[in-house]
Amino acid sequence: MPEFKKYGGITRAELIKLQKDLADEGIIVPEGDDVEVSAPFGVKLQATYDEPRETLKICITKKPFYIPEAEIWKIVDAGTAPYSGE
Repeated sequence: MPEFKKYGGITRAELIKLQKDLADEGIIVPEGDDVEVSAPFGVKLQATYDEPRETLKICITKKPFYIPEAEIWKIVDAGTAPYSGE
């Protein structure tokens, strides 16, 4: 599985909308462009936003052994799809 994924075509406004939508689901994204996000079930992600390139880089930094990395990526891919221009 990939160590990280990059999602392109995400403007600052789309990133803010994504953060709000995540907050509505109970996932709080700290302020900043390079943050650690605590997701359900002990999953931790590192999210780095590059505004000039309009890319969001996501890394899985921690997960329980019983959750396959592929399943986490499915959720991340589906969650970023409405905001990604690629």
